[in-house]
This record gives sequence, structure tokens and C-alpha cells, in this order.
Amino acid sequence: MLGMIRNSLFGSVETWPWQVLSTGGKEEVSYEERACEGGKFATVEVTDKPVDEALREAMPKIMKYVGGTNDKGIGMGMTVPISFAVFPNEDGSLQKKLKVWFRIPNQFQSSPPVPSDESVKIEEREGITVYSKWSHIGRAGARLLPSPPLLGSRVTVSFPDVFQRQ
Repeated sequence: MLGMIRNSLFGSVETWPWQVLSTGGKEEVSYEERACEGGKFATVEVTDKPVDEALREAMPKIMKYVGGTNDKGIGMGMTVPISFAVFPNEDGSLQKKLKVWFRIPNQFQSSPPVPSDESVKIEEREGITVYSKWSHIGRAGARLLPSPPLLGSRVTVSFPDVFQRQ
């Protein structure tokens, strides 16, 4: 736990690599279409719980892994954003299933530390496309577009203030 806190306060923050494909806007809101790189991700899947409860369970597991609860005892630093998916039922309601992905920092992509918690898995993901919305106050948010590996899920990504326009 101490490693997680130290890493969160003093560790580096790496941006998930992305490239702007196009831009657009209307009135006080503009957006960018971005291609985000794939790579190795730490992931936690929680089932049989409402989304908010599942997030409260999954996020600390990801943060502990990042903070050093792994076979190397290494705090890796953060990457932003962290993405998550919720899965719809046939009727449009949401399943009690949530999956959280944390992109492993570039320095560890070739050989990520093995998670100590068996519920944290390492998986390879393909690149994804997102729309990132910029409002007049400069805060960003993004929504993932359906893509073949994510069909059947609704996915959102939040970009922190590190992406603010100057």
C-alpha cells in the first residue's frame, strides 16, 4: 500500500500514445478523433456487481499492481487514461460485468511485471479509436467508438486535465 501511495504522489505519469486523425466542433465544444496505440494492459474483470461497486473493487487492484504489488516489487508509474467497459444485455440494460484496463508504461511493455493478485491479468489489446471532446472550460473527455474487439460493449475513457488546451 505504501508503494502505491508513493507511486501515485511521486511517480511519473505517461500518456497513452495517440495520434490525432481529425478535428471538428460546434459552438463552444470541439473534438478530436484519436487513434490510441495498442499494447500490453493490466486488466481486472468484476462480475455480479453493479458498475459503481465493481469500479470500487477493480480500481484499487489496478493501483496496487501499478504501485508495486507485482513480482518485481516495482512501482511503474501511471499511464492515463485508464479505460473501462460495461457490457449491455439484449434489452439495452447493463450486465453486472465491468472490465478495467490500464496500459502498461512503455518502459515495461516488453516484459511487464507479473501481478501478485491473481485477479489482475496482463493482456494484449489492439489499438482503438476515440473521440475526445473539448469544452469551453478546457476539460477533456472521450468516448470509445465500437471497434471489432469491443463490439457488444459500451466503453468510456476519461482524459484528465493533463490534456487541457492552453
